[in-house]
Amino acid sequence: MPAVRDYVRTAIVVGVSALCIGAVQGRVAKQHARVKETSDVHLLPPPKEVVTLSFGYRAALADVLWAHVLVSQGLHTFERRRFENIADLIDTINELDPEFRDPYLMSDALITIQIGESGREDVDRTRAILERGTRNRPLDAEVWRTAGQFIAFIAPGSYLTDPDERAAWKADGARMLARAAELGGDAGSMGWAAVAGAGILTRQGARDAAIRLIQRTLAVTDDEELRERLQRDLAQLVGEASSEAYRRRQTEMIELTLRDVPFISKSTLFVLGPPFDPAYCAGGAHADDRRCALTWKAWAASGSEEQR
Repeated sequence: MPAVRDYVRTAIVVGVSALCIGAVQGRVAKQHARVKETSDVHLLPPPKEVVTLSFGYRAALADVLWAHVLVSQGLHTFERRRFENIADLIDTINELDPEFRDPYLMSDALITIQIGESGREDVDRTRAILERGTRNRPLDAEVWRTAGQFIAFIAPGSYLTDPDERAAWKADGARMLARAAELGGDAGSMGWAAVAGAGILTRQGARDAAIRLIQRTLAVTDDEELRERLQRDLAQLVGEASSEAYRRRQTEMIELTLRDVPFISKSTLFVLGPPFDPAYCAGGAHADDRRCALTWKAWAASGSEEQR
């Protein structure tokens, strides 16, 4: 009968275990319902050490950490508490993969738009991450625009109180928006970012910088609504006569080139330069003639005062 005794012993152990679990289950459940996680512990070492620990799988580890950031941010929001380590995690991701685009584009929203009020440290760290993005992705117009919008509008309007500091941030942001407009052309709202940047520069007295920004944007945009707005702003800054002369020169440049290559964009047009007649320009006898200009700058300089 050993088998029966084994079954009896097993039943007794299971029964006693069930009684013990039942005795504490209700109390433990109540304690669990009362206990809530209120803070985060950052367990990763400094970013440079994390790079070493990645054993060369830097991009893969950056992807894993970025997925953790997005999931954890959602959980923290659901639990209505701040994600205190998010800036540290983004710093580590940037160190692992400096050209990873998404963290730069989303860092301002992830860090500053959280449960509870964001402090000055959050604002400064967000700016540092965005500026890091412009250094690591210097030709990415979206990164420049995101940085410019935060530094020129969001931070001064919501977090900064000192008037001089706000003005300095707006000026820095305007320059970033200008760079975004140069790089982006008509992509998305890049051209309209130039309008915002020119407005800030004008209000701060940087009239020449605003004029250059508007002219550079006019040179690359094909958006007629944006073009009309920029031309109105340019006329207010330089006067109607100068604005009209600039408009005529731009129109003449486009018509001159598109007769030969109508299939290219305006940006490509300005890279190629003006049309050149080798037979007419041979020997240098017509070096001052517009038809022999090798660059658009030389082409404009060879025109009459009225054309300028």
